[in-house]
Amino acid sequence: MPPSDPIATPRLRWRRWLLALYVASIAVVAVQKGGVMRAGALDGFIRPDNNFAIFRAAFGHLAAGRDLYAPYPDQYLDLYKYSPTFALCFAPLAALPLFLSVLAWSALNTLLLWWAVSRVLPERQSTVALALIYLEALRSMQRAQSNALVAALILFAFVALERRRQLGAAAAIAAGTMVKIFPIAALALAVPHPRRRRFALLFAGVMAALIALPLLVTSPRALAAQYHWWWLRLARDSHATGGVGGGGLYGGVMQQLRIWLGVHWPNWPVQLAGTVILLLPLALRPGAWRDPDFRLRMLCSLLVYLVIFNHQSESPSFVIAMTGIAIWYVATPRSAVHGALVVLAILLVSLSSTEITPHAWQRAIFVPYRLKTIPCVLVWLVMQGELLGIVPRRPTELAERDELDVRSREAGA
Repeated sequence: MPPSDPIATPRLRWRRWLLALYVASIAVVAVQKGGVMRAGALDGFIRPDNNFAIFRAAFGHLAAGRDLYAPYPDQYLDLYKYSPTFALCFAPLAALPLFLSVLAWSALNTLLLWWAVSRVLPERQSTVALALIYLEALRSMQRAQSNALVAALILFAFVALERRRQLGAAAAIAAGTMVKIFPIAALALAVPHPRRRRFALLFAGVMAALIALPLLVTSPRALAAQYHWWWLRLARDSHATGGVGGGGLYGGVMQQLRIWLGVHWPNWPVQLAGTVILLLPLALRPGAWRDPDFRLRMLCSLLVYLVIFNHQSESPSFVIAMTGIAIWYVATPRSAVHGALVVLAILLVSLSSTEITPHAWQRAIFVPYRLKTIPCVLVWLVMQGELLGIVPRRPTELAERDELDVRSREAGA
């Protein structure tokens, strides 16, 4: 039995308290959103979050051959925007009573994110990263969003690629794409690894299987119609401009340009420019592909990119960006710049939507100007500068990380 570590014991204690906080939050959200009786509430019950109502109704529409992407104002507001496969996969949760359904969905999203971060980082770093992510994970839970799940799937894909498990990585990226279309960008994580053609074939095969999966409950003609309707919905949403002066979409960098410069460009040129900047380190520095530090930083950059160049990004979407920022911060050497940027991100992204921030500030400043996007853009530019070698950086102390990982595994043995 390994000797006791006087440093590891308090660290393990803090990790257990943090896990308890995550689990308690899952339970509280389930109680809040799970149909507990409230006097005076509509129909005598707290209604579930609108997103969750959409998810629960989707399988019924799919099985009945109804247009998943049409409005159903008697059941929910807004529209369903996920794949037919997601509607099928949500069926087991939709069959549960509301409280258990909310509980299972919140636990799936949040605990998978916990597990994924713990797979990417050694114990000490992952504990700090999960603490930094907590408020965003809670916000995503409260809105019954799938963003934590998407972040977890991308992290699992990264871990699988690092361990040369291409099928697992392909399955994780394909599953994320079936939840929200933008995780397909995680294919960039496969570029630094060998046997890319084999990976492409595996990904195509898994995607084909997932696309066809709803044939278990619907006909080929009906499924083809669903994908046609989904494409039309995505095409209409591609012109979203983030709105003005209120809640709703944040709209990423594109909306920032509209707010601050008064321009009215379409989304795609800015998104194309962001994609080029994202991929430049892979194109210009193939010699760095063998460096695990480079690949980890590329993962962090991708997670932030997926939010700040997403025209459909909302406040709960920022759990994806904050996951990238938190991993980048704890896995790279400390610096004044890194520390200042992370503090700014916590203040403007995580704390700005809490009761700590006066509601008048939220209404007059944070929401109209979409300030959450700004620190994420600043962090992303520094990340890209480091990946390109423009911003000086010290290499990550991989030996120390490996030693900590081994000690953590021994402590848990």
